[in-house]
Amino acid sequence: MPGRILVAIGAPNGDIRQLNHHCEAATGLALAECRGQPVWQRLAAPEHAETMREGFLRAAAGEDVPDQHGSWQARDGKRFAVHWGYSGLRDADGQTQGVVVTGADMRVADRMQAELSEALDRHQAILDTAVDGILTIDGAGRVQSFNRAAERIFGYRAVEVLGRNVSMLMPQPYRAEHDGYLHNYLTTRRKKIIGLGREVEGLRKDGTVFPLDLSVGEVVVSGQRVFTGIIRDITDRKQIEQEARRRQDELAHMARVHSMGDLAAGLAHEINQPLTAILGFSGACSRMIDAGTADMALLRDSMQQIARQGERAAEVIRRLRKYVEKGEIEQQPSDLGASVHEVLELLQHELKVNSVRVLTKVPDALPQLLLDRVQIEQVLVNLVRNAVQAMVEARVSAPELQIEGAVSDAPVGVSVTVRDNGPGFGGNPPDQLFAPFFTTKKDGLGQGLSICRRIVEAHGGRIWAERNQPGGAAFSLWLPLPPPGGAGVHEIRGAA
Repeated sequence: MPGRILVAIGAPNGDIRQLNHHCEAATGLALAECRGQPVWQRLAAPEHAETMREGFLRAAAGEDVPDQHGSWQARDGKRFAVHWGYSGLRDADGQTQGVVVTGADMRVADRMQAELSEALDRHQAILDTAVDGILTIDGAGRVQSFNRAAERIFGYRAVEVLGRNVSMLMPQPYRAEHDGYLHNYLTTRRKKIIGLGREVEGLRKDGTVFPLDLSVGEVVVSGQRVFTGIIRDITDRKQIEQEARRRQDELAHMARVHSMGDLAAGLAHEINQPLTAILGFSGACSRMIDAGTADMALLRDSMQQIARQGERAAEVIRRLRKYVEKGEIEQQPSDLGASVHEVLELLQHELKVNSVRVLTKVPDALPQLLLDRVQIEQVLVNLVRNAVQAMVEARVSAPELQIEGAVSDAPVGVSVTVRDNGPGFGGNPPDQLFAPFFTTKKDGLGQGLSICRRIVEAHGGRIWAERNQPGGAAFSLWLPLPPPGGAGVHEIRGAA
C-alpha cells in the first residue's frame, strides 16, 4: 500500500498555489519559498520534469491524463518514488481554475515489498519437508541422483537425466548461464543461490515451462563437492496467488460500491447545479415564446446552454457509474466456514508479520447459506483487519485473535464471532461503531463497519459489537438459513 499522500495545487499555468503538509515534509519545501514557481520544477526530479509539465498542462486544458510514475526530488537533492495523477479544478462555467497534483509516496510500499521478498526467501530456504523433488549434482553440474518426485515433476525417467548437465532442466536464459554461475561460485565462493533458495523456472520434457521453488545445499562427500537441489512445483500456488489478487480486487470494488450511499450528498450537489441551470434556461425560453418576443439567436444560445448543462449532468452520472460498475451481484449457496478460512489465507502475511496468534473454532460442516461470497468476505476481512490494527496500535505484547462459528436455533442461522485482546472501543456505545464516518482510528474514514452493516443486512442478517472479557472487542455477524426448498441463486437487493 502507498505511504503518505502528497498534494500540490497549481494555477492553470503551473505556478504553485498550495502544498499540503505531507508534501512539505516529504520534499523539505515550504510553501512560502516556492509559491508562484512551476510545479514540475520544484517537485519532479529533472528527468521527470517534462513528463509532469506535459501532464499538468494537458489536465489544465481539460484532458484526462493517465497516472504517472517516477521520481520527485526533495530540497536536499534526495529522490524518492511517487505515483501521481492530476485533477482539474473548474468553476460553474467549466473554466479551469487550477490543477491538483496528488502523489502517493511509494517509499513505504517499496520497503514493505522488500521486506516481504526477504521473508519469502528465508521461508523457502528452510522448506525441506514439503518438497516434491530431490536431485544432486557434482562440481561440473552433472546429475548424480534424481528421485521419483523429480521424475514426476519434470517428466523424465532418472536414466534419461543421470550423468547429463542439470541445465537440461532449465529454460533459457538459465540454461546458458548455469555453468557460469557454478564456476563463479567454485572460484570465488560467493553464494548467490546456495543456502538461500529462490523462485526460478523449470523445463519439463514436453517443453512446458513452469515455476518452481529451488533450494540448494552443499556438502563434501569423500573429498568431492556435491550440491543438493530441493525442488517444489509451485504452479498451484501461483494460481492461488492470482486468485487471491483477483479476490482482493473484488473486495476493493465492493468497498467502492457500498460507499456510494455516503456519496449521495455530493452526487446531489454535483447534479443539482446543471439541473438548476437547465430549468432556468428552459423557463426563460418558455416565457419568451409565450410573450411572442422570442429572439431566435437568444433562443438558440439558451438551447445550447441547456445541452451543455445536460452533458455536464450526464458526465457526473457516467463517472459515478464507472466508479461502481462491476456486473451482477448474486447470492449462491455457500459455506460461511469456507469464507472464514479463505479470509485467513488472504490475510496470512499480515497476521504473520504482526505476530498475531489465531485460534479458530469453526465447524467443518456448517449449513449452506445463500451468500455473495465476495461481499461477506469483505465483511470478514474488515473485522479481522480492524482487530489486528487495534492490537498493533495498542502494542499488545501477545496479540491473539479468536474466530468462532456456530449454528443458532433461535433464530435459525449461522454466526461468526471475531474476538481480540486489544484495547476495545473505550466508552463509545457499541452501535455507534457502525455509524457512517464514525471511527476510532487516527487516520480512519469511518466507512468500513458502516459498509459491513449494509452488506450483512442486505443478506437478511445482523452484525453487532460487544466488549470482550477480560479485555478487547468482539464483533459478531449472524446470517439466516435459506427457507426449505429455497436454495438457489438470488439477486441481493439493496446491497449494491
